[in-house]
Amino acid sequence: MEVRQLTKHQEHVVKHVFGCQILGVYAQPEHLHFLLDIPYLWSVDADGSMALVQDEEAIAALDLPEATRRALCEEAAAMREQGPAATVRHFTPPPQAIGAIEDVTLYTVGDTTHMQVIGDADTLTGVWSGASIHLLT
Repeated sequence: MEVRQLTKHQEHVVKHVFGCQILGVYAQPEHLHFLLDIPYLWSVDADGSMALVQDEEAIAALDLPEATRRALCEEAAAMREQGPAATVRHFTPPPQAIGAIEDVTLYTVGDTTHMQVIGDADTLTGVWSGASIHLLT
């Protein structure tokens, strides 16, 4: 296992998610999109790039049918208003509630990169290799 330094851009993005909670995750084969308790979507790509963009703008930029983008916007609003009781089809709750984000670390094992999102209650791990990214459960 080799610890990797965050790039300057990753550090910048990560600093903005400290203190936030992950309400839901929208997974695509090459992207993980974390719905935060602020009106932003934190996206992590299989190449390690990250973005933090307001929900509506981030969702509008996704290469998805208009009906799916509309549903994602509605689900994001519902999850913030209703919490875990919200009925959603596209976002999934994180595998475990991690609480407020306190740190993000990267490390490699062979050709696989692991990203640990460390909260005040638990840790969530995303893994990517090549063009594929997913959460460990």
